[in-house]
Amino acid sequence: MVHSAFHIEPVLKKSNYKITAIDMWGETVVVATEEGVLMLLKEETGSHIVEFEVIETRKSFAKKPIVQIQVAEQLGIILTLTTEAIQVNELPSLDMTAQLLRTRGAINFCLNTELNPPILSCAIKKKLSLLRWDGAAFNEWRDIALPDVPRCHCWCGEVLCVGAARKYVLVNPFNGTEKELFDSNTAPPTALCLPPAGGGSGAGGGGGGQKRELLLGRDNISVFQDAQGRPSRKYGLCWSEAPSALVFVFPYLLAVLPKVVEVQLMEAQTTVQSLSLRAALVTACSPGGRPAALLLANNCIYRLRPVPMSRQVDA
Repeated sequence: MVHSAFHIEPVLKKSNYKITAIDMWGETVVVATEEGVLMLLKEETGSHIVEFEVIETRKSFAKKPIVQIQVAEQLGIILTLTTEAIQVNELPSLDMTAQLLRTRGAINFCLNTELNPPILSCAIKKKLSLLRWDGAAFNEWRDIALPDVPRCHCWCGEVLCVGAARKYVLVNPFNGTEKELFDSNTAPPTALCLPPAGGGSGAGGGGGGQKRELLLGRDNISVFQDAQGRPSRKYGLCWSEAPSALVFVFPYLLAVLPKVVEVQLMEAQTTVQSLSLRAALVTACSPGGRPAALLLANNCIYRLRPVPMSRQVDA
């Protein structure tokens, strides 16, 4: 059954900068660029059509190209990975409070704010460098050596799932145990930690004591695993091609494929929509508590907003 599960709404149709990362800060869209510029956009109210306006531009936000950005409202900060290192900016002023020199050379990071204290994991060469939040700053905790460069990694409860080269490894930073799972075969590794059953949306972070599931890519199939590295479901999810990224927007999974964004109703294992967008990245968000996703394609930003079930019409 194919239907319109999501509305596509333009957020930023044109930019003089090369957009490299996006996130949400409450109702505000945070846009980061290769030029080190940060832009904040908000939806205009009182209009019959969806329109966003740029409310602030910080041209000197970062001195180097921005690779990844994450708003951590619980900690009152924004984390920004540049081609040099990770910097910390406070909210709401956006002033930089620290540059984490320990993270020089990092290629990606993931933050778990559900642990006490919160822990930041940074992939650097063939290791993970972990830093703990003390309420005001990140402090060095420990390093974990890996057999290869981590292409992706995410938290799942108290463990980290790492895609190093084409192999998946579960790492417990608290007791040092590791468990090799399987490889991604012909596709680059992709790892997504799903929110707890009945949860809203997620893009692969966090988890406290609740039971969590991972979705790991192998060729064009996403395989369900639990936090102990055991199969958690008897089936996987098949996509038309191997995804480069996944996000969950209840009750759907969105997969970024080479030519389209595919939408599946996760529990039914059914493709319900295919969006003709060559997306570079996608992130889940919940503006005003309403699950949605932000998508970057051809240097434009779109919001994918779920269509209410009562208004979804079979195509």
